[in-house]
Amino acid sequence: MDSIVLAGGFAKRMWPLTKDTPKQLLDVAGKPMLTHVLKSLERINPERVIISVNSFFESHFEDFLKSYDGPLNLELFVELSNNEEEKLGALGALNLLFSEFSIKGPVFIAGGDNLSNFNLNEMVEKYQRTKKDIIGLYDVEDIELAKLYGIAKTINESIIAFDEKPSKPESTLAATAYWLLSEIGITNFLDYINSGGDRDALGNFLNWNIKKADVKSVSFQGVWYDIGDLESYKIAQKWLSN
Repeated sequence: MDSIVLAGGFAKRMWPLTKDTPKQLLDVAGKPMLTHVLKSLERINPERVIISVNSFFESHFEDFLKSYDGPLNLELFVELSNNEEEKLGALGALNLLFSEFSIKGPVFIAGGDNLSNFNLNEMVEKYQRTKKDIIGLYDVEDIELAKLYGIAKTINESIIAFDEKPSKPESTLAATAYWLLSEIGITNFLDYINSGGDRDALGNFLNWNIKKADVKSVSFQGVWYDIGDLESYKIAQKWLSN
């Protein structure tokens, strides 16, 4: 099984820290953020990890790969975008990546700015039992906080509804950027793209896919941070430092 780390954004909400340094390479507790993400992927033991980046920060990630001394087999995929206006979006990048690397599935996808202490192998084990797409969920346990995330509603661990930043959340189960797409999931993804689906946020495809397939979930407990601004970065720094 391959794994993909999405690290192609420009993180303007975190300027000036990310003006000349990609968010995923910012220091978190003495190590680049990406190092912590890769460490969480070691347990699932992917055959290779493809890191999807933009061309503006390409050299930064090349330097990271040269200095990486972990057990994973890393490769770089460079999206030809030098600014926010040119970027393809997460789904657009995945579309090119699936073609470039001939990925048929299953594939484990992780956001390069998601930090957690989750056992991601739980998702792999569920996929092996069901052969279905698996989405990692996290209960934020607060209705007001749920308004800031993509929120899923489940029955028997199947996602039956999904709403991006809802004004009236039906649950507090937030979708993380941990996804495992099956072979059928990738086929559905390509159908979504070819039908003209929006190519930006991951949640756009998830909302479409749950109407076509039985998408399963794993509801994690523990600690999870989606680093999108300076405040969440500061909190994650404190957590990992401790």
